[in-house]
Amino acid sequence: MGLLRMFAGKSPEAHEEKGDAFARQGIFGDARIEFEKALHKIETHFPEKTHLVDRITEKFNSAGESLAAEHIDNARALAQAGDVEQAEELYELALGLAMHENTRRKIEQELARLVRPSPQAETQSPPQSESRVPDFAQEEETAAADVDDEEMFSVLCNALPQQVAEAYQSYGDSFARGYAALNRGDFDRAVGELTRAMAENQGQTTLIPLELATAYLHTEEHARGRELLESYIEENPSEIRAYQLLCEIYWEAGEVSQASDLLASAPEEIRHSPSMLMLTGETRFQAGDMKGANEAFQEYADTHGSDEIVTRALAKTAEAAGQIDYARELYAQLMNQCTACNAAIDPFIKRRFAELSFESGEVSGKLLDLFFSLIREDPDHRGVYYQYIGRIYEKQGENREARRYLGLSGQPG
Repeated sequence: MGLLRMFAGKSPEAHEEKGDAFARQGIFGDARIEFEKALHKIETHFPEKTHLVDRITEKFNSAGESLAAEHIDNARALAQAGDVEQAEELYELALGLAMHENTRRKIEQELARLVRPSPQAETQSPPQSESRVPDFAQEEETAAADVDDEEMFSVLCNALPQQVAEAYQSYGDSFARGYAALNRGDFDRAVGELTRAMAENQGQTTLIPLELATAYLHTEEHARGRELLESYIEENPSEIRAYQLLCEIYWEAGEVSQASDLLASAPEEIRHSPSMLMLTGETRFQAGDMKGANEAFQEYADTHGSDEIVTRALAKTAEAAGQIDYARELYAQLMNQCTACNAAIDPFIKRRFAELSFESGEVSGKLLDLFFSLIREDPDHRGVYYQYIGRIYEKQGENREARRYLGLSGQPG
């Protein structure tokens, strides 16, 4: 396991699967949280998995749509009962969650039709009239869970690059249903529909195998996904997404050498692309070849420009190689970039900078302030931060404060 993984906790896929489970149970708020965690994990700890972002983002949006639908139903019930103020609040919440234009339009229309009692009517307390609010029970349901495959597929295609979207739209109805099912988390149905789409498009070079392989991974049919991808790459050696998916399978199986051989066999024209360099660097990292990993990540930075993704990768590699000062410098660069553009600093970056600073012997008041800020920003790990604070006070000779914070950490003083 690489050093970055030691601090990463659950993988993006684990959060995604948990979100899928919540979604199947109709617990859309929790599902949305898990999908958001998965996206955050990719951004902060797993830069080699950026190819998962589009799929998980759509699931995040879909969960929001479904949650919006629940708010709409509850708002209608409150409006029928005469509680217009609470209904309005729920409609506003739904509006903030809804992504589909039809849903947003429906919410705005129902909001506009809410009839609020005048102050004079309130003092006279007239009997409630059935015409006071519209009869929402007779209106068409707009819940995202009921959005048909065609509309779902259309929304998904709008988020794709134009060339890919046009290809997907040419594969037929079975593919559209399968792709929609895949992005809803209905993986068994996705396998069936995408397998049918493969047969319907037999003899053509398509991207269908990539989506079917993704469905196989989620149904734990790794062997079938692996076989499909290996055959696909033989016929389509320049399709980078296939390499990304197949490397995931090899990494999960602990077959890092297979991933390395795969990447070495790639055509020269894609071998030095950003995605392939990230795959190469991560594969070398998992193999324990920190020098090779650093070379791949550095080539990315030199050839394509330094960005947050590759700077994180270089920092984790430097840590694993024992280059603490260099890693600390890289995390400092990331923090300074966030400050310069007025963006919030990711607590993970701040944590690694603070911990490496402590390892380097720093026990300053500035470092104490950094750990105190992490307690507020990352409360899930407050015990770890209390321990560092206690150790800093201990090294400063502040024994009373040291005992206090070590006690809060749950560690012996």
